[in-house]
Amino acid sequence: MRRVLAACCFVWFATKLIAVYLPPAALGLLAAVFVCVFWYSLALARRDYSRLLPLVGLAAILVHTLVYSTVVAPVFALAGEEIDALVVAEQVDPGFQDGTVRGEFTVVELNGRKLPVWKRFRISSVAMPECERADRLRGHFSVELLERDEYYYGNLADGVLLQVEGAEKLSLEGQSHAPRFFLRGLQETLARSCRRYLPQELGGVLSAMAVGDKSRLTDEVIEAYRAAGVSHLLVVSGLHLTLLCGAFLGNRPCGGRFRKQKALAAMLLVLCMMALVGFTPSVTRAGVGALIFYTGAFLLQPADSFTSLGIAAVLLSLQNCYAVCDLGLQLSFAATVGVLCAARVFPPARMDEQEEHPWRCRLRRICTTLLVPLFAAIFTLPLQLLHGLSASGVSVLTNLLVMSLVGPIVCLGLICAVTGLIPALYGVTRAVMLLAGVLVKLQNAIVFYMASLPAAKLVLPKAFTVFAVLVCGAALWYAWRLHRLRWAVPVLCAGLVLSANLYGALTQDVVTIRLLGSTSSPCAVIVSEQQAMVLFRGGESNRQQVQDWLDVQGIETAELWVDLRQNPGELNVPGRLIYTEDLPEGQQWIEEFHGIRLSLLNQSGANLALLEISGYRVAMITGRLEAGMPLQVDLLLAGASNPGMVDPVQVLTAKSYDWHAEQPDVHWKYAPLGGTVFIRPGRAITFEGVTNAA
Repeated sequence: MRRVLAACCFVWFATKLIAVYLPPAALGLLAAVFVCVFWYSLALARRDYSRLLPLVGLAAILVHTLVYSTVVAPVFALAGEEIDALVVAEQVDPGFQDGTVRGEFTVVELNGRKLPVWKRFRISSVAMPECERADRLRGHFSVELLERDEYYYGNLADGVLLQVEGAEKLSLEGQSHAPRFFLRGLQETLARSCRRYLPQELGGVLSAMAVGDKSRLTDEVIEAYRAAGVSHLLVVSGLHLTLLCGAFLGNRPCGGRFRKQKALAAMLLVLCMMALVGFTPSVTRAGVGALIFYTGAFLLQPADSFTSLGIAAVLLSLQNCYAVCDLGLQLSFAATVGVLCAARVFPPARMDEQEEHPWRCRLRRICTTLLVPLFAAIFTLPLQLLHGLSASGVSVLTNLLVMSLVGPIVCLGLICAVTGLIPALYGVTRAVMLLAGVLVKLQNAIVFYMASLPAAKLVLPKAFTVFAVLVCGAALWYAWRLHRLRWAVPVLCAGLVLSANLYGALTQDVVTIRLLGSTSSPCAVIVSEQQAMVLFRGGESNRQQVQDWLDVQGIETAELWVDLRQNPGELNVPGRLIYTEDLPEGQQWIEEFHGIRLSLLNQSGANLALLEISGYRVAMITGRLEAGMPLQVDLLLAGASNPGMVDPVQVLTAKSYDWHAEQPDVHWKYAPLGGTVFIRPGRAITFEGVTNAA
């Protein structure tokens, strides 16, 4: 029965995920498919529990439709209107202009009516008047739908349904005293105590791993951990809860003598850790699963991990119909499934086997230890690539090298956080923190070295992901039919990792170009050898979108910014900045950027950037270019204005404009959500995320 319940939970989660991305009109068709499958199962007259699965899928669709129609749809209907609301600042960061902040705000009162907890939603703003977290603000807001960019579904998963276009008549009405703000304050206090005697680089890592505070992590550390494939260590998650329960309750916290007492102690420990880090999404996901598992261990023996994971997935998907879109949630569950599958390839030996064949049992434990990070990396790799993230080719090896350090670092960090609050124990805190600092320094050294390897960042196309998933699925099905799953799975996973690294090695010289920002004046980000150059147009929102995309790609900042605006304002960027408008008029300016030849030209009515990449010519123009003869280019990155004397083979734009009809012989590519161009030496230019003109 446990496996049936787990299967029903996973069908529920998968159906919810499909329903989110389908248009509302297609949900009826999906429901009809489930009804047909159920009817067919009845016709077979088989008395098993598999016929429950289509009913579960149908129930998931009905619940999704109900929640959407009662909670989400009324909020979306407010788009384009002005509302009077009382909001609470959940998180705030410095804004683009002095005296402003950007952040997320929870709406607790709407048009004079207090909202129930289950109907509250969040709004985002990039130019809210300066305020602090937990502040209650009442005012008149102009709201719109969120921009449908790559962060759209992630924002919906966080409960952000609308964005603020303007705010008036704002007044501060004190601070919210909700428990979540008290817990966040407690977390910050413990974090300060945790890093009191350590340098910023070491203290930031220790406080992040122990209490989940990432405010003091440097950009270099974040990028290195991301490139090495161990960024999950900097977020309190299921790994940390498992290590803590094992450290304080032994290797079998839910087995042996005093089973029920250990299960209760484990549940209390999990709840305390969740409260300590302020019920962040990552620890909430892991904590709910752990609580369900330990509850099962308290009531039943033995508890089933897959069932606990499935029930946790269902519960988390009920709070928000878009919760299944959260990338962290998807990666967390994918990694957990991988770990559970790895544990079942070589199951634990029985007591009699340990006595008769001790060396065989030790070899089995070693194989399981090696398979756990491998399976976690394999199961999360398709999700990373499908979401456009870079994957790490050294994550498996890095996890194996640092895993033995994680448990001691977390435990020592918690001891420092607690003892640091008591002045009489400052001596103990200093001694424990010294030892923790040594371990963190060793871990950082390993991570930074692995992140410097060429295979640390693999940018693989979605086509490779789909192909790899299909091949793995077919091979696993065939191995299962032949009853050779135990040995086929490790070999297949190792082959997939090696093929991904080989593909990454073969695509080292690939140059990518990404359109970002507004549809009228998009920017272009050129990435070569993991270094970025930005051809900038637009305003501050464009700059922020560029920086957000660079962060996702694991690039700290662009090395070179080229401002192509004809009337440029001040642009505050960390890299080198060239204002094309300041160059000598009519004279060509040449720059070399990691194998790319960049030519800049300032005319009285236009600014030109010409890229020469592996024999291809790519141009971006602001204004209207005047020349004696048309400029021949392979690709034009165009905007709303007619570029003038340019003869392109292909044009990439954010949308269709009136001047496109003037050049009927050109191949038009539209990228409404941001398109990507791949230029490979000796090969044709390829596109991703674009549509061809009719």
